[in-house]
Amino acid sequence: MREAQALHGMSLDHPSPLPEAIRTGKPQFVPDQEDYIRRWPHGASLPWLARLGSDYTISITPLSESGNLTLGAWEMTYRSGYRPSLDERTLMGTLADLAGQALRRIRLQQARVELATALQKTMLPTLPEHLPGLEVAARYRPSRDGLDIGGDWYDTFVTPDGAIALEIGDAQGHDVDAAAAMGQVRASMRAIAAREPDPATVLTRTNELLVTMGAARFSSCTMLHIDPDDGQVTGTSAGHVPLLCARKDGSHSIRELTGGPVLGVLPGTEYDEETFTLDKDSALVMVTDGVVEGPGLTLEAGLERAGTLAGAALHDGLNTEETADRILDAAVAVDHLDDVAVLVIRRT
Repeated sequence: MREAQALHGMSLDHPSPLPEAIRTGKPQFVPDQEDYIRRWPHGASLPWLARLGSDYTISITPLSESGNLTLGAWEMTYRSGYRPSLDERTLMGTLADLAGQALRRIRLQQARVELATALQKTMLPTLPEHLPGLEVAARYRPSRDGLDIGGDWYDTFVTPDGAIALEIGDAQGHDVDAAAAMGQVRASMRAIAAREPDPATVLTRTNELLVTMGAARFSSCTMLHIDPDDGQVTGTSAGHVPLLCARKDGSHSIRELTGGPVLGVLPGTEYDEETFTLDKDSALVMVTDGVVEGPGLTLEAGLERAGTLAGAALHDGLNTEETADRILDAAVAVDHLDDVAVLVIRRT
């Protein structure tokens, strides 16, 4: 372990056998100190070599998959004069090939995840800085293991009639295609909302569009329109998790909106909507299922936990940014297997 730490970050141009094995893809065998100094005189002062003293033999095998670049190297040290047998050399070569294949798969997977992450981040919007009478904050975090990028999204914008539109949703799946589907649904809803006056019609038109296009993924979502003057909220849901309402006194309630099935599945679906009032100093919390569901957490228990946290945050005088963080951190700490999104709206 100490040797690995000493070599970490070493340049491939360093005059020593390990960088040369990685750079050239050729195994290196150093029978003794004399041979080391003869071949790499400028690399003989490495601290870890000093710890080996003068009695050592070094065998280095590149880690690579046939036909691909070398990804690293495997170094073994022995007492001076030791000669690995043919079986040992064959075993080292086989293990090095397997390790190289594993490293290549890891790099490909990492590239895929980075692509999906970048794709999703570019599709998640920047929230408006100033909304009359409202304070809004959003949070998104990918899955706990960092390997799965999902289709969670949120959006907030001002409609042509002056209402504030808010939406949160989840496209099926956990891959690049899910992130792309998420962007497609979000863009479609925003474009339709520029012409349609109410959330139910937006979902109806979006569903028609997705069904007509033969969308490969279905999506759940909740959409709200809030009148900033009187706090009137018009909302609908396409198979999404219920809405949370938190109040200044620390209490909360769970509201399951009327609506219809998930988007992109059933043609001819007409979505319903309902209207209620958001009181001043109260907040609505919109979440995706990863926040309120997990292996050890039922939907009912998760909603109750998130609602309790939101109510306590308002009672403690926290703003929407801090409230969103409190809800998200609780989900991440305990049950965070899915990607998660939180959108908090408080009427000021």
